[in-house]
Amino acid sequence: MLQEIKALIAFMTKIPVANVTCGFEDMAKYFWFMPLIGTLIGLFGALIAYGLYSIEFSAPLLVGSIVLCTLLYMQGFHHVDGLGDYGDAWMVMGNKRKKLEVMKDVNIGIGGIMFLLFIEFASVFALAHLYGSVSIFEFMKYIILVETCSRLVLLACATCGIPATEGTGRYLVKKSNEMFLLIGILTPLLIGYLLGVFKIAIMLATISAFFGMYFAWKSNKTLGCVTGDILGASAEMGRALLLVLIIALAPAVKYGILNI
Repeated sequence: MLQEIKALIAFMTKIPVANVTCGFEDMAKYFWFMPLIGTLIGLFGALIAYGLYSIEFSAPLLVGSIVLCTLLYMQGFHHVDGLGDYGDAWMVMGNKRKKLEVMKDVNIGIGGIMFLLFIEFASVFALAHLYGSVSIFEFMKYIILVETCSRLVLLACATCGIPATEGTGRYLVKKSNEMFLLIGILTPLLIGYLLGVFKIAIMLATISAFFGMYFAWKSNKTLGCVTGDILGASAEMGRALLLVLIIALAPAVKYGILNI
């Protein structure tokens, strides 16, 4: 089990993990661990944010950019690539086969560029807004919780998706089941409880699960399957959605309605 989880961490992050010997099919058996990988990545972003706060770095937009770049780098930019490919497939006219061919193309088109700009800029501006409007410790909690829940989106998408006929993503989709999803939903609830934002964690976990299911349903319908690129796109879009949702919930947090 330890070898498979180490392999999953090595594949999904830039965290140096030595002595990884198993393949994708074995690794996929422990895909339920994915939300905790999001937690690990979120910890790096939270530490960077605290470091910037400690040196009195007072430019929220730059802080948002640096924190997001840290998160994307720690995940090896895997999901960003998937988001760009998904954007190209979304915009192209044609049948399912043509859309999948466009998604596998190494070149990026205007659809992919616009998806990347809109989604990632939304995350940057949302992070900047939160950094300038809440305490640093609340900000750090939100980073960790959102990264955890964005991987829950990915896990829910994999659980409800139809496996593709090729690509590494097919192993993850094929192995994911309802038990994986249940563990994935419980993970951010535990993290939220430990961080003292349990009620917010309940709302974010619920939205994440349903958004991942919808993403899978939409991909099954329009593309006929869920690929690794689609999983990556779901995580990136999930992060932006959850950050905006936290901003929308800010008044409730301010008046103590969503305190644990």
